[in-house]
Amino acid sequence: MKKQKIRKVAAASAIFGSFLLLGFVSALFFAPIIKTNADSNANTKIKATVSPVISLALDSNTMEFNITPTATGSFNSQSVVATVNTNSTGGYELFFSAEDNTTTMTSLTSESTIASDFSGTVTSSTMAANKWGYSLDNTNFSIIPTLATPTKIKDLDHFPSSAEKTTTVNIAVKADTSLPSGTYTKNVVFSVIAHPTPETIHTIATMQDMTPDVCNETTTPATNATAFDWDGSYHNDTSRVPRNSLQDTRDGKFYLVSKLADGNCWMSQNLELMLDSTKSLSNLTTDLNTKTSWTPENSTLTVVPTSSTWPANNETASSAAYSYYPITTDRYYQGGTSKSSTPTNSGVEYDWEKAGIYYNWYSATAGSGTYAMTSGNAEDSICPKGWMLPLGTTENKSFHYLITTKYGLDNGTAFKLVDAPFNILRAGIYVWTGTMLDQGSTGYLSSSSAYSQDNIYDLSFVSLGLDPRYSGSKGEGFSVRCVAR
Repeated sequence: MKKQKIRKVAAASAIFGSFLLLGFVSALFFAPIIKTNADSNANTKIKATVSPVISLALDSNTMEFNITPTATGSFNSQSVVATVNTNSTGGYELFFSAEDNTTTMTSLTSESTIASDFSGTVTSSTMAANKWGYSLDNTNFSIIPTLATPTKIKDLDHFPSSAEKTTTVNIAVKADTSLPSGTYTKNVVFSVIAHPTPETIHTIATMQDMTPDVCNETTTPATNATAFDWDGSYHNDTSRVPRNSLQDTRDGKFYLVSKLADGNCWMSQNLELMLDSTKSLSNLTTDLNTKTSWTPENSTLTVVPTSSTWPANNETASSAAYSYYPITTDRYYQGGTSKSSTPTNSGVEYDWEKAGIYYNWYSATAGSGTYAMTSGNAEDSICPKGWMLPLGTTENKSFHYLITTKYGLDNGTAFKLVDAPFNILRAGIYVWTGTMLDQGSTGYLSSSSAYSQDNIYDLSFVSLGLDPRYSGSKGEGFSVRCVAR
């Protein structure tokens, strides 16, 4: 990134009194970078990274004080407005100082000076004669800082609003009759630098790009936020839920993801990864922590399961990978509730109405969640790298912590899970007999935690009932939503 400084110095003559000459520095950044890479399917992904650009303008390059001194001191102040324009969602810093490490105004015709050397802040009445200083409120004036110790007069950590782009600095001079007449000058400097755009869910492109730092840098919304920030323009605005569409590099599918009020980044759609018994999942792209790869025993079914294709024996169904991609009439939902053969295109969010794929616990945990486990958490999952199955506890990264502790939802407010920002479908469950249950009336989502030999903890809700630690069979097919690690 190249930094270019521009210095502008203007000169003029004063007929009488003190004359202050200001110089200005602006920092300009612009370095667009184009990156390309190919994924495992030989597709080419084009990613354009637009670097922060920043510019500084002033409404005046010269401030001229024509002062008629009095015995007790004559005070005069003027203002200059600095306007910063930047595309950085990380904001900017604006600094102010003298042009060097001396802060006195010097006479062009004598050895006399006007000093800026008082203590604390002063007002027009308390400023000593033959002094000068600056103020941000035109009431309380401070000494001019040196170039070595510039004063930061604005520091934004978000995309600036129109009002936040401007800063007014007031300069004041006070002179009495003991000061020789003439022109006194000094250059002062304004400098600006853009904060780097924070690495958030808006600056990454794939699910596998997610890291704890990315999620931490993303704004945590308030619990009552339902509007979305789709591109990072509202960074640090807690009234909006950060949301983006990220691609899973394993199959090229896209998922909406959101950062919610619990401080975690969640998938806002159900996982739709097709399992293939002839292809292994790698720990480079999949949430595998105890092994380098995992090959499912069975491919994802694309026809309605039967007792032979989805074993009726719970132990058998819990000891091998079984998953089901629902038929067309069960694949989509309207408003998170009613089944439809096609989704209604309601703009950028229509895709969230896909039901996703149903996975038994063994497949959801990539073979680490077994029938023999009676407690604890499975360490692996089929979530993308950087993501995990939610915990079945009351701790952070669990449905209980998200829904009950942070959002305060309970049985009477369970139906809010269908609405923004959760968008959880009432997609039902496939039981180990190959039968669909509760579609359109109940939402089920898998966790990583074993409840007993037969059961796991899961999220279950209907319009008037909510249980973030429900007990469901390991052999049943649950929807999966992942949370960032």
